[in-house]
Amino acid sequence: MRKIGILVTAALAAMLITGGASAQSLPQDIKDSGKLMVGTERDHPPMEFIDAKTNELVGFDVDLIRAIAGKLGLQVEFVHSRFEGLTPNLLSRRINLIISGMYDTPKRRESFDFIDYLSAGTTFYTLDKNTEIQEPKDFCGKVVTTNRGTTYPDSVKKWSDENCVAAGLPAIDVITDTDMASEFLYLNQGRAIGSVQGTEAIPTVLASEDGPFRVVGKPFTNVRIGIGFNKEDTELRDTIFQTLEELFKSGEYLKIVKKWGLEASTLDAPTINAGDAP
Repeated sequence: MRKIGILVTAALAAMLITGGASAQSLPQDIKDSGKLMVGTERDHPPMEFIDAKTNELVGFDVDLIRAIAGKLGLQVEFVHSRFEGLTPNLLSRRINLIISGMYDTPKRRESFDFIDYLSAGTTFYTLDKNTEIQEPKDFCGKVVTTNRGTTYPDSVKKWSDENCVAAGLPAIDVITDTDMASEFLYLNQGRAIGSVQGTEAIPTVLASEDGPFRVVGKPFTNVRIGIGFNKEDTELRDTIFQTLEELFKSGEYLKIVKKWGLEASTLDAPTINAGDAP
């Protein structure tokens, strides 16, 4: 029994040491200031936006970075700019990192590193009443409407070739529409049984009074949304990554995801520099 007690005590001590290591491994200037300078664009719901009732900054990114900072004993100071101003602010070190629904792409990785925390990409959806549609392959041989002039028509055709035609099933009949409103109209009129939107727009779809709608499957393109860092700031990047891993394991990440209706965009675990070209 004494041996077991010693082992348990040692394990608890190791956990405490590991938990404290995150804050201790922060860059000295951030430890000294006690805060993270975070770049964001505040007009990108549900990621970050100004609440009309409170005039406060709210959103998924806001909650996530505050949860990370809280685990590290830090305050968050948001530095707002237009999206195109975020990367110059990071390069000039006006901010420590960017969290603003930014896609992790090969081109951006020439200058920055990313911790990926959400999947972003094309997602099928349908009217809730269409019970014959339970998984993406149920769209094979059926009509799916997509926004004209976007990447969606080609993305759906590619998915159909790889998942319907390759499996000996009929291809999806891809038609085009002008916007989200016409998309909803086509579904309600029965002209199409499904449609697609980017995961960042799915919460708007699900909240629409033209529904109720529901998501079918996970995103089928592999763009990822990430926290951006200067490439030389590996110490900060790795500390944030470790802390984000803890939020994933504890369930706090999923709690924030559900609060903002982003279930279609979840990752099983955070990654570093894993996004593909959109």
